[in-house]
Amino acid sequence: MLAQTLEYIRLPSDLMAYVVGRSTWGRLGLIVATAVGIRPRFAGNLTFELRNLGETPLRLYPGQTIAQLFLHKISPNEAADPSFVPSAQYTGTVDMIPRRISSPGTRNTLQKLMRRFEHSRDD
Repeated sequence: MLAQTLEYIRLPSDLMAYVVGRSTWGRLGLIVATAVGIRPRFAGNLTFELRNLGETPLRLYPGQTIAQLFLHKISPNEAADPSFVPSAQYTGTVDMIPRRISSPGTRNTLQKLMRRFEHSRDD
């Protein structure tokens, strides 16, 4: 299942971050996977891939803390390295819709689900 942070983050050029699942949820079987490293100058919401490897179902609700972000300061030399430039594919994202690997049909289906979720949240 895909999930997205409620927070929109913007990293400066001298910080990078790592996303790690919370151990409390891990003990229950929840695996939080994502592109673990977040490059300097990334901006957007983070998208997680969630998987329950436990033996019992888990209920997750908006606003629950399932992951943590570790920030790391990098040197000016590292910040100038072109390999630290974030991928334009995901910079500034505010939705979970994959950009390049999904067919237009999959993208449309995800957009419909997002709209349905947003309407049910307003009720």
